[in-house]
Amino acid sequence: MFRLGLKSLTLGSMVALTTATTALAQVPTLQNFKLVQTANFNCGSHLRTYIVRSLNGNQGVGIRCVKLSAGKPGTRIPRLAWYGEGNWGGTTYRHVGQAIYRGSNLVGFASDIHGNGEGFNGNFPGNLNVQVLSGGARIRVTGAWNEEWRLVNTTNYNPLPRARTCGGYFDQYQVSDLSDSRNGDGLRCVLRVGIKNTTWFGNGNWEGATYSHLGTRSSAGYGAGDLCGTNFGTICNNFDWGSLKLTPVPGGIDVTGDWNEKWR
Repeated sequence: MFRLGLKSLTLGSMVALTTATTALAQVPTLQNFKLVQTANFNCGSHLRTYIVRSLNGNQGVGIRCVKLSAGKPGTRIPRLAWYGEGNWGGTTYRHVGQAIYRGSNLVGFASDIHGNGEGFNGNFPGNLNVQVLSGGARIRVTGAWNEEWRLVNTTNYNPLPRARTCGGYFDQYQVSDLSDSRNGDGLRCVLRVGIKNTTWFGNGNWEGATYSHLGTRSSAGYGAGDLCGTNFGTICNNFDWGSLKLTPVPGGIDVTGDWNEKWR
């Protein structure tokens, strides 16, 4: 993400969503756009892949893996959630975010994952203004950031090494099998900003097979999509809305349904 805070602390005014919610159901035009000379990359078939450019003309590369939900004005459901990473001006970053309606404005919340070599470590508790444009082909984020995301089929991007810690802005959990029947472990970075316990990024391995995923909530309940390939993992599954149940318990969360996990 590119922060205006590097040049100015003034936040832009809230920007109304100019595209109707139903426009996200349209099929936007996809593009192939080369960022760096590495192998083709996308987030996998279960998430939308966007590339990022600074609206200030600053140099950098990055990707956003986006999961659309059913949020609309008057609800507390995210309209979209995302995992992002990249490099601005030679400094690496990764973050998790969600955008939720406040009135007719789509407001973004995000936190940087930090402690794995990333250079940025910021928290954005509702100071991002999100516009979904051109039927979802472009997403513009202003306010504390100043960037535009463009939907692509693939891009030439080399992902960062796998994250091992979340940093101080998340509720961080270590994962094991709830019934102790599978070997494996993992990391869960659950957003605090926005609506707590709604959106998370996770990675790890089950029986030696690696995975990464982005989870969030819809009106039907929780779902998640795997980020597939490259440094993200060999497992590539999708979990429909309502297929996951998150139950707070002392010391963490139990996840049941299509998953059988203990987060502690």
